Amino acid sequence: MLTIKKKIALSNILMVLIPILFTAAVITVCLHTSLGSYWYTLESMYDDENGVQFAQSLIYTYQKELWEYNWGENGKRSPELEQSDEMTHLEDRLSEMGYRFRITKNGTEIYSNLSEEDLRAGREVAGEAIDSAKTLTASRYEVSVIKNTFWHGEKAFCITAIHPERSDGEAVSYVKNYLMNYVYGILAFFMLLTICVNGILWRWISRSILKPLHQLSLGTREIREGNLDGRMEYESRDEFGAVCRDFDEMREYLKESVNQRLKDEKRRKELITGISHDLRTPLTTIIGYLDGLMDGIADTPEKRMRYFQAIKTRAGNLVSLVDSLSEYSRLDVGFRYHMEETDLKEYVEQYLEASGPERSNHQVEIRFRCGQGACLVRLDRMEFKRVFDNLLTNTVKYRTKDRSQVTIDLKELTEEELCELVFQDDGPGVPSESLEKLFDSFYRVDDSRNRTEKGSGIGLAVVREIVLGHGGTVKAENRGGLAIIIRIPTAAGEEKHGKGTDH
Repeated sequence: MLTIKKKIALSNILMVLIPILFTAAVITVCLHTSLGSYWYTLESMYDDENGVQFAQSLIYTYQKELWEYNWGENGKRSPELEQSDEMTHLEDRLSEMGYRFRITKNGTEIYSNLSEEDLRAGREVAGEAIDSAKTLTASRYEVSVIKNTFWHGEKAFCITAIHPERSDGEAVSYVKNYLMNYVYGILAFFMLLTICVNGILWRWISRSILKPLHQLSLGTREIREGNLDGRMEYESRDEFGAVCRDFDEMREYLKESVNQRLKDEKRRKELITGISHDLRTPLTTIIGYLDGLMDGIADTPEKRMRYFQAIKTRAGNLVSLVDSLSEYSRLDVGFRYHMEETDLKEYVEQYLEASGPERSNHQVEIRFRCGQGACLVRLDRMEFKRVFDNLLTNTVKYRTKDRSQVTIDLKELTEEELCELVFQDDGPGVPSESLEKLFDSFYRVDDSRNRTEKGSGIGLAVVREIVLGHGGTVKAENRGGLAIIIRIPTAAGEEKHGKGTDH
């Protein structure tokens, strides 16, 4: 099975190989069909059996090397002709083609490897022009004559090359030996450039694909092993970058889900522990009184009445605990609140008026302080009443005096689009380390859980659930007593942020 890396490498090789093979096949077909005649015509335009054009190019190169090596700026300036390595090489090339030549300076011969027979064959083709002409190219059958003259100041240099009739040299193709060298060089450069570019692109594309894939593989492995804190180390803005960012968001969501599940599991264990403990205490008390009645310990009508009264009280505590658990469970499983726009100031005033007789019975005096304007919020009027009921009940249960003084402050935080409600009593308060735990279910400041008559430990947990259900926050502070600070969004704030009416 091919990996992505191998597939990318193979695709890049084929991108180079297929066009080359296809082009080669097309050229081969063309050369072996009628189209090949165009090539042969082109070749015949430049070539002959004596390789005149190619010989001319060699002579021109020899001429330049001759001047530079013997009389140029860095030349030997010797009266006799001296051969450089390049000149020797060019002479050998001409000899292989069957050419011999002579060099004259102002008509005086300074070098020659021509024989009299070669000169006679050359005169038969070019006539007297072989001596008088400055530049000459003549060819007949197998005999060719090439003459070239160049000047430097008043000095005239002449090179005369002759291909005699009888020669063992092989015919040279000018196109194949000269033009095709450039063609082959261009093709080789093109192939090398193509290979280099494809190699660079292959490396670039491989890094762009394989690096994020490696990061994703590593991330999934870490998640499988339980590590939800690792982030993707890939910051590119391409499609793989978007996938890696989505992967990080998924990891964050999984981390939050796991943490929430652990918190829920912890709460569930604490709830079960609290329920079992708070049920056991009154049940144990009831069983104790029943044993006393059955064993005849309560031997007078007055004792039996006290026992019955105690049993009734503990049974009432159980009923109250069960009711609180039912209320808490109802809110905790996603209760839907039926919201309506309400003036919180007017709502509190109506509640205080309705609860006046009960507060008098429990010796609770409340002072309500608020501004002049309305404080519009969205409330479930029935459910929010439980907030005040539970706060008042806690005040009565945990006070250390016969009477309670409670202050309710209401104000609108305009810039934050919140209404703040502070419920403060004059009780003993709680230790600072317990403030954050007050709203946990079954939490009591008194670690001795035998005093269940003081409360179930669920009242403030219900307060928190209701406030959170209204999109608000709640916290506790010590301010010369316990202060419960509730903040809920104003109606304008909810509409601005697009919140619904039911939660």
